[in-house]
Amino acid sequence: MAYSDPMPDAYVAEFLDLARSANVTFDITEDRLHMRMVRPNWSMWTPIRHMLDEIGHERIEAFVRREAAARQAVESWNEASVERLDAAAEMMRGAQI
Repeated sequence: MAYSDPMPDAYVAEFLDLARSANVTFDITEDRLHMRMVRPNWSMWTPIRHMLDEIGHERIEAFVRREAAARQAVESWNEASVERLDAAAEMMRGAQI
């Protein structure tokens, strides 16, 4: 049974941190939520599975998508900033010649 009230993002983030500490990660691949386990801590699997059922995969997927979009926005902004700085540096080098 999934959590019925709107769950704060902080709770979902805490769940993802708990899962990550057990070597379980969630990400979006080919537009679907995937759970990956690399040498998981099996003693933590029962509480992780219980919380996954309580939160619901839809809520986790929505959170992971928002986080990925936010990271992409920051990366795009950083790339644009680097390009602007490079262009300004080139202009300054050209002005000195």
